[in-house]
Amino acid sequence: MKKLLFVTILALAALFASCAKKSASQSKAMDALRETADATSAFTGTGYNPEAPAKAENAKQSTQPLNRKIIFNGTISLEVESLEQTQAAVQKWVRDFGGYISQSYMSGTSANFTTKIPSSSFDVAMEQASGFGKILHKNIESTDVTDEFYDLQTRLETKKVLVERLQSYLKNASSIKDMMEIETRVNEVTSDLETMQGQMNRLAGKIDFATVTITVNLPPKKIEEYYKVPDAKEKAKDLFCGLLTFLVDLFFILLYIILYGAPIVLVIALIYWLCFGKIGLLRKLFRKISVRKDKSSSDQEQTAKTPQ
Repeated sequence: MKKLLFVTILALAALFASCAKKSASQSKAMDALRETADATSAFTGTGYNPEAPAKAENAKQSTQPLNRKIIFNGTISLEVESLEQTQAAVQKWVRDFGGYISQSYMSGTSANFTTKIPSSSFDVAMEQASGFGKILHKNIESTDVTDEFYDLQTRLETKKVLVERLQSYLKNASSIKDMMEIETRVNEVTSDLETMQGQMNRLAGKIDFATVTITVNLPPKKIEEYYKVPDAKEKAKDLFCGLLTFLVDLFFILLYIILYGAPIVLVIALIYWLCFGKIGLLRKLFRKISVRKDKSSSDQEQTAKTPQ
């Protein structure tokens, strides 16, 4: 009985050993199969797909913790006593925060300012802007674009890697056909890359700079007039300066006439004196020509009267 039990234990041990070896061999086979699948996943058909390695790299990066990307928008409606003073206050407020006014509008009773403020100062800026007047309406909106931002960033990095790989393939192309196909693909990917880069720049701009729209209105039935009574002293000063400028311009005009006009007149007079004056070179020449013509015509008449 003991001998039979011992034989049974040996048989079971041998069976377990064979199963373990088989399981190990199957595990190795599966690992090899996975490696083959990973290697072949970078190929599409008979051609190499360079996007696969780039996507694998970006997949690893996507597991890293992300900083939230948020777009802030704020609107404030105020009642103020002076549009002109409020405009000056808004301009100073924007400069203090390192922002800028992207659009503005003013009328006799209201004004509107669309401003861009660094997102890091959005809360403080909104608080200070509320002090420009009596608050009629205030609203704050925030849009989380983290997924959109990092998805676009990932695709952008993928395109960059793809362009680099395609350019390396282009250098090693062995035939004109392959070269043309790769170059066409490079142009397509480059165009997509530029479009995506523009989208990224616009999205990053909205994230970095919050939009604050300030609308101000005067109290009911109040209109702010921008016409001011002219200062008599300033007007007299302007008149005197204008008259002095006119006299100075007139002096220089006369001076130019004397400096440039007088020699021209003298040259014209000299030419006239030489040609038609006392010397009269042209006049004498014309006279000689006319005398010769008269003499020639008289000689012709005498020849015609002489009998043959």
